[in-house]
Amino acid sequence: MRRLEVAGRGTEVLDQKRRTLLRERQRTAVVVAEATEVWERLARVAAQANDRALALAGERRLRLAAVHRGRPATAEVTWKNTIGTVIPTGVRLDLADPPDFVALGGGSAVALAADAHRQALAAAAEHAVARAAHEAIEAELAATTRRLRAIERRWIPEHEGALRRLELELAERDLEDIARARFARARA
Repeated sequence: MRRLEVAGRGTEVLDQKRRTLLRERQRTAVVVAEATEVWERLARVAAQANDRALALAGERRLRLAAVHRGRPATAEVTWKNTIGTVIPTGVRLDLADPPDFVALGGGSAVALAADAHRQALAAAAEHAVARAAHEAIEAELAATTRRLRAIERRWIPEHEGALRRLELELAERDLEDIARARFARARA
């Protein structure tokens, strides 16, 4: 009996977690869609700025600007525990200040292209965080649903069957005891 009560409470808790994860999955799906749209738009802008810089400054100056790009960008991801699932919640990019491309002979078109690429990189990082959070929620939702179904479809029925068998066995023993008592009274 105690195990069935625990299983019943467990299914309630898992079902509540599943419903919460479903809401979180919807929320993260919207965030991913928005981040994807921003990233794709900024990537197109960066590609156009790159084409403009190539046309105005030339391939040689664009290559020289790429060599003088400065130190690489670094990213620091922040995490949080949501309903037992660790998900990324944000990213802080450390984008080095770009060199003065105008002074290097690249011109303002190269500087604008570099800035457009920096914005696209930031959007890509935000998209990656949103996507990773959504995938973590999806994985936890699938695991929670599997656990819930296992308890509902296997564990509880097995224990209910065992309880029914035990109740039947006890009832049979009671009947045997009653029959023995009657037989003993009849003999006495």
